[in-house]
Amino acid sequence: MKKILVFSAFALFLAACSNVATFKPMIEELASKWDGTTAAVTEFATNVKSEQSGWMNSINEMQIAPEAMTKWDEASKTKYNDIQASTENATTNLASISTELDAFIATWQEKGNEVQALKDGLSAGKLEGDVQAKIADLTNVANEATNKIAEWTTKFTEVKAAAAQAKQMFTEFTGTLPGTAKPATGTK
Repeated sequence: MKKILVFSAFALFLAACSNVATFKPMIEELASKWDGTTAAVTEFATNVKSEQSGWMNSINEMQIAPEAMTKWDEASKTKYNDIQASTENATTNLASISTELDAFIATWQEKGNEVQALKDGLSAGKLEGDVQAKIADLTNVANEATNKIAEWTTKFTEVKAAAAQAKQMFTEFTGTLPGTAKPATGTK
């Protein structure tokens, strides 16, 4: 009976080692992909937040005192309102990207804990549960993140272009108004 127990314990030990050895390259590849994608997500989020901050400063510079507007004709008022609508649209679209990104990052961090658990299990030599399914799920999440970053980057580029256009329209508009001091606009 003792021999059977010793043999069973030894067999379980070998099975556990085999399990770790089988999944080691997949976990290491996943961890590497995850770290690279995390860096890309973090960099993108930083860029979005920086752009938002700069845009808010620009919006503050793109205001004209109401008393100056009383001297305008209807065409000037309409043009100014169109510029303000473009500005608001760019602000809304930038906030939308930021909100979507914040929600994604929260989910990403939760999934990152699962990646860390796999790495910890690999280090400890003990992997539990359906490791193959976890790796497949997390790999899909990392691939989706890469795709999302590409989509967000495209949207972000479009929003930045729209914001720059609104800012340029404002600069040109204020340059045509007699008696209106040109506001200082920051460049971004």
